[in-house]
Amino acid sequence: MKTAESPTTTSEGSPPDQWISRQPSGARDLDFQQIRERQSATWNTALDADVDVTKGSRPDLFLVSVDDDCPVNCSLAEHPNGTHAGWCSCEAFQTTTVCPHLCVLRQYAALGDLALPERISDSQSSSAV
Repeated sequence: MKTAESPTTTSEGSPPDQWISRQPSGARDLDFQQIRERQSATWNTALDADVDVTKGSRPDLFLVSVDDDCPVNCSLAEHPNGTHAGWCSCEAFQTTTVCPHLCVLRQYAALGDLALPERISDSQSSSAV
């Protein structure tokens, strides 16, 4: 799979079908445009990998396997401003907050192969629906 970071923000693209107000403890804000530019090795690892993605029980949860490694649990959602919030159970995320697993999910979403929910604040969740 080869793709570049999509410059399309949520407001320019189609609105997400689902939203979430919470993610696993330790989720971090992620700007994939900056990740692609500043941590290109991680981004490119995800581009060149043999990947298996399985959807989880919530719209932000995924089981991701890269190059036949053991699958890891991931959570990824998009903020209204086009940045993302993510979490991964892998060692790389725990030490650097960037990992190929989350990059894979973002790349799939940029291609339209994966729908990411919108991350809304807790105060917005009471007025959403």
